[in-house]
Amino acid sequence: LGDTLIEEGQSIAMFYPSANRDEDQFDDPFKFDIDRSPNKHLGFGFGGHTCLGQMLARLEMTVFFREFLRRVESIEQDGDVRRIEANLVGGFKAMPVRVHMAA
Repeated sequence: LGDTLIEEGQSIAMFYPSANRDEDQFDDPFKFDIDRSPNKHLGFGFGGHTCLGQMLARLEMTVFFREFLRRVESIEQDGDVRRIEANLVGGFKAMPVRVHMAA
């Protein structure tokens, strides 16, 4: 895997958050870029391990953000971010924000 030889019987682990910040795949892997392209994101897995609910999740996110952004004038961070501490998934546990609604 890469330059590392994995011997037969040796244990390995896959960490999705690390894969989504792979310096060999992304020019600036730690920068939040909503327009990152190409974006070989692994949040829904891939191949035989693809999340069965990914189409529903994508639809839900599309509908939510379309409606949310229609009603919001601006949104800004309003406190420290607390991250989930797990190996399998990554994300925010809490991110305080201040929302200003559109008139």
